Amino acid sequence: MKSNLLYFAMFLIILCIPFRGNENEVRWLWVDRPWIPLTLILASLICIALYIYKKELIKKH
Repeated sequence: MKSNLLYFAMFLIILCIPFRGNENEVRWLWVDRPWIPLTLILASLICIALYIYKKELIKKH
């Protein structure tokens, strides 16, 4: 069962991955704004929860 919610959740999680780095340190994209990745992860968890809820709802009927 394909779901756009899972694809969207994966996209939000990918936005939280660091984009720059070198041998000594990793520089995070959102280094000065920690609330942005927290919001993205929360939104992705909500998408995953909605997917599971919808899957269980379909399974009951």
